Amino acid sequence: MARRADDAGPAGDYPPLLSEAGRKQAMAKLKSSETLARASRVIALKTAELRGAVLALVDELGAAMRARDWPTVFSATHEIRGLAGTAGLVATGRIANGLCHYLDSIAQLGIEPDAAVAGLHLDAVIRSARTEDDAARHGDAVAQQLAALVARKLAEAKVSARR
Repeated sequence: MARRADDAGPAGDYPPLLSEAGRKQAMAKLKSSETLARASRVIALKTAELRGAVLALVDELGAAMRARDWPTVFSATHEIRGLAGTAGLVATGRIANGLCHYLDSIAQLGIEPDAAVAGLHLDAVIRSARTEDDAARHGDAVAQQLAALVARKLAEAKVSARR
C-alpha cells in the first residue's frame, strides 16, 4: 500500500539503515575521544558566531516584548534557550528556559502573560548575554529567583483560572 506524504507511519515499518554491526561501529566512532575532541574544536571556533546569533535573538526578543507579540517572544526565547549553552552562555539559556516554561504554561491556561514577569526575564536574558562576568557570578541565583517567581505566578494563574 502506497503511503501519503503526510503519513510516514510507525518507525518500525521501515528497514534499518545499518546492520547491527554497522550501528555499533558508528556509535563507537561517535563516542570516541577523537570525534569528541574534533567536535569541541569546531564548537570553539563557532562560539563567537553562536554568541552573535544569541545577541541577534535577544534584540528580536526585546522588539517582540515591546510589541507584546507573545508568539514571537516564545519563538525567540526558545531559540535562545537552545543556542545559549553551546555559545557558552549557560545562565542565559537557563533564564530563557524559565521564560519558555512560563509562556507555555500561561498559553495552556489561555491567559495573557504578565508583562512584568516577562520583562524581568528579558532584562535578565539581556544582562546575562551581554555581561559574562555578571552572568558567571549571579546567573544561577537570578535563574532560581525567576523560577520561583514563575512558580508563584503560575500557581496564582491556575487558581484564578478555576474560578
